[in-house]
Amino acid sequence: MRCTIGNGHSNANRVGVTLVHLYVTRNISGHIVKLDGVAAETLDSLARRLNFTYSVLQVNDSLMEGFSNALPGLAFYITNGMCDVVIGPVVTTPSRFAIMDFAEGFMYTSGALLIPMPTSSENVAAVAKPFQRSVWISLFFVMPITAAAIYFFILPKPWLHSSSTLDRSYCGKLHHISCSAFEVLFEVFRILMNQGGSFPTMRNTVCFVVGSWCLGALVVVSAYNSLLTSYILGSNAEPLVDSLADVAANSKVNLVVDKGLAVDVVVSGATVGLYKQLGDKLRSNKNSRCVTFQGCIDLVKSGSYTYLNGLSVTLNAIDGDYKSTRKCNLALARKPESVPASLAWALSKKSPYTKSFTKGFMELHQAGLIDEWTNRELHLRRNVSFCLNEAKKVQQRKISDNLTKITLKNFSGAFYVLVVGYVLSLICFFGENIYFRLLKYYGDRQQVV
Repeated sequence: MRCTIGNGHSNANRVGVTLVHLYVTRNISGHIVKLDGVAAETLDSLARRLNFTYSVLQVNDSLMEGFSNALPGLAFYITNGMCDVVIGPVVTTPSRFAIMDFAEGFMYTSGALLIPMPTSSENVAAVAKPFQRSVWISLFFVMPITAAAIYFFILPKPWLHSSSTLDRSYCGKLHHISCSAFEVLFEVFRILMNQGGSFPTMRNTVCFVVGSWCLGALVVVSAYNSLLTSYILGSNAEPLVDSLADVAANSKVNLVVDKGLAVDVVVSGATVGLYKQLGDKLRSNKNSRCVTFQGCIDLVKSGSYTYLNGLSVTLNAIDGDYKSTRKCNLALARKPESVPASLAWALSKKSPYTKSFTKGFMELHQAGLIDEWTNRELHLRRNVSFCLNEAKKVQQRKISDNLTKITLKNFSGAFYVLVVGYVLSLICFFGENIYFRLLKYYGDRQQVV
């Protein structure tokens, strides 16, 4: 059996083809002399199980699709009978399936978004974060409405002062009231700020409005204070994005992929849905397709790019960057991305090895060997855990906007109390109006008699 592997164009002795999955060791003349990684372990195991031998076709291609006559692509060697299988994690696409067969089930993995390490900044906006915008807007409108109601109810009424009986009791004092609308609004604001407040007169009509506002303000202030401490003491380190959906929705964030590799092929070829939006982003930015893996990492570290690939590749990137800089500059987005299918090996059309390889993958997974080899490779990259923990620490006290910010629905009870207070005050107002008009009517009749 003849195997083809992609190994890039680097002159380094050890080149990562698909990091964790396959490593290639070259001699000084550029010939492949050794294979390492999960794919190499799998090939050796299948050779022993299925009793075949293999040789490596010495090529410099690392991409399935070719870009020039000198580098026709790995698919060229498959379709022209120059090799039997391309090992490593290969993604199936309709265009590839038309000319090749695939041994499915080699690897099951999730995708991951590589992002810059979140950093904390000045927590200036913490005072506004406990409430959603709708709550602040509601308070902005309710305060002057409440102040206007109180101001109206405390104003002396002409029909009150026309009664001598009432003048002798307490209504005479109302002639000396001097309270502007602004002063009433200021007192309403003081109550909301938990500083207390005072009004010139407290008839029953006024008591219901002020009492309901005090009760509502108590609820608002208590809820605000309970969350304010968390926002002040908590981290404000915001990740660049949390998922691919965020990348598609945010025009300031760009996606970067390896040019011509599986992710680029899948995303660029999508015609509908989220991948179509991401493909449009790739086409709109000339820097979104990296020729080298390190080029992608450098773009991510610049601050406005995210890198999409398999989980093992992104973890390897974090480890490699830490080793070179001794700093944690990279992290993973919190929501893993699903891979639409399993990773496979590519074979020639109607290959007799396809079913054997697929069955062999299933047996190796059942025995836990592929998982064991993968974990062994990842264990060598202990710096990954350190950097991921650092990213978690930076954000661990961050409060989720969607889950803990107080919404207008949370304050529905307080606003209902305020409405009830308005209704009761209005009832009292009409009751007082009727009562004092009756007193005036009977008082005038007595004076006539």
